[in-house]
Amino acid sequence: MRFHLSLGLCSFAGFSIALTGWGFGQEPQSFQPMTSNDSAVPGRSGGTTNRTDGLGQPRSTTRNQRASNSRGTYVRVSRAPNMFGDTLNPGLSYFPFKSSSQSPSESQLAFTAPQGGGGSFNASENNTAIPTDRVYFIYNGFFNAASNSVGFGPVQQNLDIHRYLMGFEKTFLDGNLSIDVRMPFVSSLQFDAFGINSETGNVGNLTMYLKGLMLADEFTAFATGLGIGLPTGSDTDVTRTAGPLTQSLTIQNEAVTLMPFVASTMSLNDSWFVQSFSQILFVTSGDTVVNNGQVAGIYNQQNLLQADVGLGRWMWQDASRSYLTGLAGVVELHYTSTIQDTDAVKLGFGNLLGGEITNNENRIDLLNLTSGIHAQLGPMSALRVGAVVPLKNAPNRTFDSEIQVSFNRKF
Repeated sequence: MRFHLSLGLCSFAGFSIALTGWGFGQEPQSFQPMTSNDSAVPGRSGGTTNRTDGLGQPRSTTRNQRASNSRGTYVRVSRAPNMFGDTLNPGLSYFPFKSSSQSPSESQLAFTAPQGGGGSFNASENNTAIPTDRVYFIYNGFFNAASNSVGFGPVQQNLDIHRYLMGFEKTFLDGNLSIDVRMPFVSSLQFDAFGINSETGNVGNLTMYLKGLMLADEFTAFATGLGIGLPTGSDTDVTRTAGPLTQSLTIQNEAVTLMPFVASTMSLNDSWFVQSFSQILFVTSGDTVVNNGQVAGIYNQQNLLQADVGLGRWMWQDASRSYLTGLAGVVELHYTSTIQDTDAVKLGFGNLLGGEITNNENRIDLLNLTSGIHAQLGPMSALRVGAVVPLKNAPNRTFDSEIQVSFNRKF
């Protein structure tokens, strides 16, 4: 695969410099609140403290100074668990028997699947507005998330996508800024329709998010940032054999995405909390489509508008316990909309691998409901289980249901 990263990396670096110069030149005093669990909290200039963590347990002065924002500077608001998320971006569709004069029909569909391994392209996934030092693992099971035709009729075979994501977030600039790196791996998607064999591979697109805290006090934290998605994922390969003749089609995973976002985390009281993220996903480059060794065109994925909001409540907390110290329930709404019409790459008609590459559903509006349980395991670890259900019918859904399991460990 080829990488066209210059635009993405330059924008990412420029945003980092601008964010650093704007947000952290002179720190407001409100960034260091005094709370009932904090005594003698020092400013950035030094001092000592016996400050407690987000669940009321004491920590050493050295650790406080090293990770003040990520664990306990904003004691009340930092107790809010991360959002769960819901994301699986719209996929591309291959119609091998569609001529330029035809409209797409299900009987002509070879397969529909996400490009780039269905990478983690939403800042809200397992995230909060507060920069945090942590490592984490996420499992997402998307059920009926890909499909292909069976035979020469409208009968569809639905396939599940299993995604395994490893990530870490590291703070710097005294905990006001963080870099979040996510690497997904997915189960292989293999299709066999009309004698056409297709495979998407196991590696997903690497995603990095730069997050900066703009304003914070005891009850509220606001952040902004920029994500960049790199085309590290597998290509989509298609082959077809007829007698002695074998032809190939490759949709090269090359698109770089930029994802500016804003986020907020609010603590309403000791039990209730609210989180929100808003993001626009811009696709800065396309995916080259190579048909039988010749470039057939560039397929440009659609830009997306994404908005997420969640409400949660601590149902039980006991910081004196050694293991399970808290349980919280969370309910979230996630909205995703395509900003422009789908692109299409014509492959010709009459050869073994003709037809069209496009998004079969064109403009879609996804609305998904997420519910989950967050189990706090001491002051540093959390185990979370959630489920996602689309609230709209086809075509405004990219899967039928989803289950999530994640583990976070702060350091």
